[in-house]
Amino acid sequence: MVFLELVPTEINKLINESHWAMNTFPQINGINVPDILRINNRSYTACEYLAKENINCIPHIRICDFSTEELHQLCQNLLMANIQNILIISGDPPPNPLQPVYKHNIISVIKELSTAYTNLSIYAGHDPYRQSFKEEFSYSQKKLAAGAKGLFTQPLFDVNLVNILLDQCNPCEWFIGISPVLTEKSYNYWTSRNNVVFPPQFNLSLDYNIKIAKDIIQQCKEKNQHNYIMPITCKLSPYLDLILNEKNS
Repeated sequence: MVFLELVPTEINKLINESHWAMNTFPQINGINVPDILRINNRSYTACEYLAKENINCIPHIRICDFSTEELHQLCQNLLMANIQNILIISGDPPPNPLQPVYKHNIISVIKELSTAYTNLSIYAGHDPYRQSFKEEFSYSQKKLAAGAKGLFTQPLFDVNLVNILLDQCNPCEWFIGISPVLTEKSYNYWTSRNNVVFPPQFNLSLDYNIKIAKDIIQQCKEKNQHNYIMPITCKLSPYLDLILNEKNS
């Protein structure tokens, strides 16, 4: 299964790109919608529009933005809109200091929501760069034990790291993130903002990034696992064609 991550800057553009991608590339099974506070459309609202178009989608839910009661209401609204998958993240503090911030324990939230809404599949994040390998796996195991169906990783750039991850936390669904890094600015963003450790042989060429993406997708296929593609900093159509079109293998 492959999800395409699209930012919901404009709803009509989101719907059109989603239809185009899923009609053009049969490997794409749905749309992954991030929740970005600097744009007007929240992920869950955007996904309601996608669901009306019968587009499979998964919104990201920043639990720090909602009270417990609001989280329950949000889950009920999503189920009524025929959205049956959500990705729960803690969320960074909002840029607006006046916006309320709710201090939830994400393990407790997963347990409460997965118990209350058995028709809702809850996914959680796994970031191998956030803390030690052992601590992050322990954290993810607790999320799975609380009721999470699977894990979405940060974009990964090392096939060996992907192999290690896929051999852990079984049985669960993994969605391994893929994103191109084609400029020094992008490289520095991932290393400084997300603590990514790139493999020594990594380079910024499009050919190298395509090869890494295809290798990761193949590895996930072999282990019956999944991917989401985050095609930032590059043109959508040629990038997807290069990594998903079998004639380019």
